[in-house]
Amino acid sequence: MYAETRNDWTGNQALRSEVMRPLEERLADDKPELVEPLRKTRETVGQEIYDRAFKTVETFNLAGDTLLIVVGNPRERSFLERDCIDALKNSFEVKKVRIVC
Repeated sequence: MYAETRNDWTGNQALRSEVMRPLEERLADDKPELVEPLRKTRETVGQEIYDRAFKTVETFNLAGDTLLIVVGNPRERSFLERDCIDALKNSFEVKKVRIVC
């Protein structure tokens, strides 16, 4: 999921910090079936809104008719709720979008 792994800051080998890679790269590795719907979402909302709204998305999960999105902070959640809900529903073909931070 992440490009670089480090654990030198804690002294604990069980803990590590990782540099986050772009969402598209992580999804391509972990959940390739979500790459195309995400691309459709980007085309629908436009690159500027996409860049702002998806900046800190940590992960996507698709379960039945619900898309769950985990973001890094409430501001990014607000951007997604305000600008992207309809595009996400259409692109991922779901009835519900839940966004948590």
